[in-house]
Amino acid sequence: MAINGISNPFRDAASRAGQIRPIQTGRFAVSEEKGKQVSGQTGDKVEFSSEGRQAVAEMPGFGQGLEELDLSHMTKDEFMSKVQAQLGEQNLEVNWNAAVDPDGQIWCKSYFDSYVSQVTKFRASAESAIKDYYADAYQEALDSPLGKDLSDQLNFIAAKYNCSWTEYFDASMPAGQRQWTYTQVRAMLTGTGLRLNDPYALKGLPIPDNEEITKNAKQSANDTIRQLVRQAKEANSPHQG
Repeated sequence: MAINGISNPFRDAASRAGQIRPIQTGRFAVSEEKGKQVSGQTGDKVEFSSEGRQAVAEMPGFGQGLEELDLSHMTKDEFMSKVQAQLGEQNLEVNWNAAVDPDGQIWCKSYFDSYVSQVTKFRASAESAIKDYYADAYQEALDSPLGKDLSDQLNFIAAKYNCSWTEYFDASMPAGQRQWTYTQVRAMLTGTGLRLNDPYALKGLPIPDNEEITKNAKQSANDTIRQLVRQAKEANSPHQG
């Protein structure tokens, strides 16, 4: 009884306790042979985790959940046989990507091979275009009127493209083009790296950006895995051999 509007805590606790569903322990039936040996003893105790209950409840044949299983008339061996039979009927989907490339190394190698190949191919095309574009200027430097030594050749191109007070200076060429000619011809004379962002020599050559190279590399890696998956499926086909 409530006193002055205050409920009786003991009565409320008892009421709540009555609403709690008791946990029922599942027990397997004892096999016939074992029953003879341990007559009068209870069967093996079985406990299911919440994950196990959910997994079993979703299996065909166990659709109504664990509560509907009569474990008292089922031995452990019978129960496991039923589970294995149900699993055997499932058409499990194979993760073919993981099957052919479990650690991702094939995909990564294909990706980087493609990336490097694209960069290497562009570099080769760019260097060829640059050498063709500056072939005449390079030959002129080799035949320098100041001499045939490398130092003489470098002095000549400096005089022609950088020094306006010399008799060799080429004033007819735009300043930007003169600077690029000097830079690239000097690299050709000394054997150092050519500049691959030359706006004059590479004007007609498509220059791929990093986004395009990355996209192509990913496509190449994906194609490699798809090819391996196709081969694996063919090898595992029931009609094979």
